[in-house]
Amino acid sequence: MSVISVQNPLTASVSIAVMKLTRDRKEPSFEKVPLEEALSRVLASDFESPFPLPPFRRAAMDGYAICASASTGASKERPVLLQVRDEIRAGYVETDYAMDDGIMNAVRIFTGAPVPLSYDCVVMQETVVERKSIIGKPSVQIDRPYPRGQHIAERGEDVPQGMKVLYRGAAIRAKEIAVLASFGQTEVTVYKQPVIAVIPVGDELTIPGDQRSTGQIYDANGFMVSARLRELGAKVIRHNPVQDCPQTLEAYLANALEQADIVVTTGGVSVGDYDYVKFVAENLGGIPLFTKVVMRPGTPTSAYQFGSKLLVCLSGNPSACFAGLELLLRPVVLKAAGRNEYRSVWLDGRLIDGIQKPSPYPRYARAFVYRGEKEWMVEPLRNDKSGNVAAFARANALVIIEAGGAGTEAGQEVRFVSLTI
Repeated sequence: MSVISVQNPLTASVSIAVMKLTRDRKEPSFEKVPLEEALSRVLASDFESPFPLPPFRRAAMDGYAICASASTGASKERPVLLQVRDEIRAGYVETDYAMDDGIMNAVRIFTGAPVPLSYDCVVMQETVVERKSIIGKPSVQIDRPYPRGQHIAERGEDVPQGMKVLYRGAAIRAKEIAVLASFGQTEVTVYKQPVIAVIPVGDELTIPGDQRSTGQIYDANGFMVSARLRELGAKVIRHNPVQDCPQTLEAYLANALEQADIVVTTGGVSVGDYDYVKFVAENLGGIPLFTKVVMRPGTPTSAYQFGSKLLVCLSGNPSACFAGLELLLRPVVLKAAGRNEYRSVWLDGRLIDGIQKPSPYPRYARAFVYRGEKEWMVEPLRNDKSGNVAAFARANALVIIEAGGAGTEAGQEVRFVSLTI
């Protein structure tokens, strides 16, 4: 990726903007929540297994527990007959199992049931022939030798006691919930969620459910940003659109900065006569981190520091808002949520179609990326104009087109960032 030289200290490249947004973020405090409420939260401490898994040696198949040595030399011509002494189902209390087991005996057993120590092999029921002896007791016919340990999960085979299973800073998803539930955890220590206020700005905006008059549009940015921030693990306060009025906007921003850790505005940040966000931010005492980012779309994206609070001002243009959200806001939100891995990961792929749109700044285009036979294939979304919303539906990546006057041809290698969490 090319290096952009920036002279104005308030003009930042994407990487410098991310550094400024994240460098002073302190580790959040933590709390305990019920296991069922821990989804999408972030672990605040390492989790060590309090006991081994499985906690007892258990059968991995339905079948018969035998002594492997009893099957030595068995064949179809000379099968071995083992008497079935008992039956053990899942949930059986192992300490209640007491019998004099001989080498030529077997036990009917089911998946998940404890395997008595006197047996060292489980034979699948499909591979034996069930028989009844003259005295009416069941037996099984073994026609091949079996190895010791077959289809038995030994105690601690999956996880030994005291092993670190999950690590601080990891996002809790369904698989982490499964691990914690396996060890009987009812509560989880997680980082507190960052509280983020989202304020759409613009006279032209109305919300779904309200009557839209001529010249108005429904606020998509506010809902998009709010939803994405929730996906990233934040607690969101979404405001209805605020008019292009300095006094009104100042009151809303001041109130939001008291309620939230981070305030995000969409719109009102460009250089138009009615774009008041930057003016109001400075009027409230915000220290600018940057007021311009070397990127297209989203050049007017800005950020201000208010003590420990942060104000991030995204463009009102849908694609620019989207790019600023994913490239700049996503890392700081993940870090504020306690995530270890919060920086965007850039990958290499092969461009399927050309992007014939030159730009003096690096361009970040919405794209659909999939894995080809040998490499990632990057398909730029058609009709990806800056004001279009429909391109969001299929986008799963942002592809960077380097600054210059030619755009990029099909078949060229490009870099992209995945939009998955």
